[in-house]
Amino acid sequence: MRKAVIVEPYRFEIHEAPSPNLQEGFAIVQVAYCGVCGSELHVYEGKHPKVKPPANPGHEAVGTIQQIASGTNGLKVGDQVAIVPLVGCQECDYCKLGYPNLCKDRKVVGFQLPGCLADEVAIPVDNLIKLPENCELVEGALLEPMAVVVHSVGLLDRVAHRAKSVVIAGAGTIGILIGLFLKETKGLNVYFLEINPQRKKLTENLGFKVYQRIEDLPLQGERTVAFECTGNKMVLDSLVTHDPAPEVLVILGTFEKTLGLNIFEMCKRETFIIGSQMYTKQDLEKAAEIMASPLKDRFKAILVERIYSLAESKEAFDEALSSKNGTKVLIQVNL
Repeated sequence: MRKAVIVEPYRFEIHEAPSPNLQEGFAIVQVAYCGVCGSELHVYEGKHPKVKPPANPGHEAVGTIQQIASGTNGLKVGDQVAIVPLVGCQECDYCKLGYPNLCKDRKVVGFQLPGCLADEVAIPVDNLIKLPENCELVEGALLEPMAVVVHSVGLLDRVAHRAKSVVIAGAGTIGILIGLFLKETKGLNVYFLEINPQRKKLTENLGFKVYQRIEDLPLQGERTVAFECTGNKMVLDSLVTHDPAPEVLVILGTFEKTLGLNIFEMCKRETFIIGSQMYTKQDLEKAAEIMASPLKDRFKAILVERIYSLAESKEAFDEALSSKNGTKVLIQVNL
């Protein structure tokens, strides 16, 4: 079978590899589509803190079951499925408490485990979700980022707040999907902070107001809910120290381990800080319901019009880095 490998920063090669063997509790999935994620771009650039080339990326994937072992969870050969890329250890306290996304020894497909930029991949049956009838394979490729959205927005239910407006820092895939989700399902006023001109144009075309600084927003003294999706410390500090500060700040961006919150300013303004870490299988199942509903057409607006082939993985990753034509790049591996 073929697999795409980042052999060194900014360079892909297509390698021939043996097809995966079927093991107990696993299924062999023929990959149809795989999205390009920002975390994989860090590997592509050689900047990821844990994963270095050579690497076989790909975790936002959907495909068709080719083989399946016993313990099928109702799945069968021929089913179209989405892959839950996070595999918990099942033994740590977080896994036992039902938080596999916080597992201390978690492994992720495309990082610690073989990736989905390959013709076939072996996946535990428990990490597969059957696509609903009204969710096509190409739409299913959005389930993983939608699960991040479902999880992060769901965390707001843990905190009582009075905010009627939302500020989203960063108009990448996750930021835009959060904005669309909150606008369509909660009826909230949504504002974006973004300096990239291509992302700004796309976000405005989707009907949102976009500003460069939080000071520019027409909030008229209102406290908001804010989502930090940039991983930029200066942006985070601007959200924490702005007056009036957000009632709730949900942090999704990935920051360097050495950076910290301005605790004094946060306490002075009584801001609730929520960290959001990936998602659970239940979040992905909820995302599948959303992508089988009429709302899916709104969320599909973030897709780059061109779909790349496996042989064009480098071009796809370069497109994702440039953000010229959209925010979500898809690679078609098989049909």
